[in-house]
Amino acid sequence: MTDPVAWRILRYLYAAYYLFIGLYLALSLAGVVPAPRPEISDASAAFQHALGQTGFMFPLLAFTYVASACALGFLRTAPLGLVLLAPVAVIIFFTDTLLDSAWLWGTLNAVILAALAWHFRSAYRPLWNYPARR
Repeated sequence: MTDPVAWRILRYLYAAYYLFIGLYLALSLAGVVPAPRPEISDASAAFQHALGQTGFMFPLLAFTYVASACALGFLRTAPLGLVLLAPVAVIIFFTDTLLDSAWLWGTLNAVILAALAWHFRSAYRPLWNYPARR
């Protein structure tokens, strides 16, 4: 599979964003940097508070962001990185569109993920063409 320059740049920028967010989240959980305080709605704040109360969700998100960003950095593992980010992107999309007014970012994040997944669609073809054995 070829990876034209425009797709490579988009993939690297998407990976860099999630690598930065994942490392910042991990460092804030470790107490090295202050936790981000974005301006969000009350409903979104309650949702984020509930996620934080689980004790495992934010460390899992930080790990997912970093692991998927690292996978996106390489052509061979980029489809895996997109699969890892897909559930997170869906939650970001619905949180930003339904609970917050950041519909532009939530939509842009989902569109970039969908575009990259479309670009790597041949990597997912074996999932749908797997021969069933009896």
